[in-house]
Amino acid sequence: MANKKNKHNKGKRSILITIMGVFAIVCLTGYALWTIITQQTEIAQLEKETEELSEKITVAKQQNDEYTRLLSEDDEDAYMEQIAIGKLGYAYPDEKRFFIISGD
Repeated sequence: MANKKNKHNKGKRSILITIMGVFAIVCLTGYALWTIITQQTEIAQLEKETEELSEKITVAKQQNDEYTRLLSEDDEDAYMEQIAIGKLGYAYPDEKRFFIISGD
């Protein structure tokens, strides 16, 4: 009878070890899949940010080229005067400026 109990206990242990092994494999596979999905999402987000930054760099380079072209022209003083008066609101010392304000 002792032999029968040992065989019965070994059978139960074997099934328990198999179940634990399968559970461990399922858990590890789930974790691996979760990690892969998370990393793919992060990669997609970073690629989008990279694309947006590349577009901003392109726009900034175009603006820089335009400013360089404008500053290298022979009429640099006239351009600077136009910017000072038009965008910055500067005026000559004895100059009076009038602004039309519509009543709409």
